[in-house]
Amino acid sequence: MTQKEIEKANCFLKLKYNIFHADLITRAMQDERISVGQFEIGCGLIAIAEQQNNDYFVPGGWEEV
Repeated sequence: MTQKEIEKANCFLKLKYNIFHADLITRAMQDERISVGQFEIGCGLIAIAEQQNNDYFVPGGWEEV
């Protein structure tokens, strides 16, 4: 992704998620170690965490993102 594409994705994510999670998801999108399946599950877990006001939740396997 180009820097401009990254910034656009991050702007969109900030509409739905807090800044911590939006940035985490943006970094995970760029991380080659995160598979598509892991990304899908992680985003789902983040959505649940946001509903529970768990603002700094990090999905398993995403700790180094």
